[in-house]
Amino acid sequence: MIDVMARQYVSQVRHWRATHPVGRVLVVALSAVVIFSAAADAKRYPSGTGILSAQTGGGLITIAEPKQSPWVGSFGSYFLCTTSGREVAVQRIRYETPVRPLDVNLKLREVNENTSGIISSQGSPPKFIDPDNGSSLRMEGSYKSFQPGLRITRPCSESGKGDHGFTELLFVVKVDHRGGVINRAWIDYTVEGNPKHRYSLALKWVMVLCGDRVRGYTIGTPA
Repeated sequence: MIDVMARQYVSQVRHWRATHPVGRVLVVALSAVVIFSAAADAKRYPSGTGILSAQTGGGLITIAEPKQSPWVGSFGSYFLCTTSGREVAVQRIRYETPVRPLDVNLKLREVNENTSGIISSQGSPPKFIDPDNGSSLRMEGSYKSFQPGLRITRPCSESGKGDHGFTELLFVVKVDHRGGVINRAWIDYTVEGNPKHRYSLALKWVMVLCGDRVRGYTIGTPA
């Protein structure tokens, strides 16, 4: 369950779409940047005037550390769509990890009906974990690994509305007792098959899995 304060904050930064997590989550505002780069290369591309959207704002999401280690946490609610109706091809997804996880897998959840997105949860697709009793929770939809060349054709005007469904990007992160942080992420894409016109969409959420190296760690606003 999510507490009332977190639910109110999420409703502000996630824009129009109501989302409900399947695990405990803490969402807070952020301060100044004090983090070094660890995983993403320095290459960035223009924003593409917002042709690709993840329908999200920015902030910080934290998943509490369970008793067992290693463990996996998933972060989502990145609903991929095209703002202009022009076809987008996602070429790669980059991220920075100032506290490096053991592993990061990128998954796609395809949903063809109106249902909830995944803000954060312990566990990995398709089975997540109820933090209250440790039982499995299954979220509707089909899951697959991200592959370069992913085509996004669903207009943002339809994404998540009625029976149109949505395409949700998930970061599935494995850590041990040290925890892990994904501080910044970018989605590099092309429009209408033109490889010379490459753009980047910045995901302005900091994703934190608690652990020994994360305690007391100062996390700044992603660029």
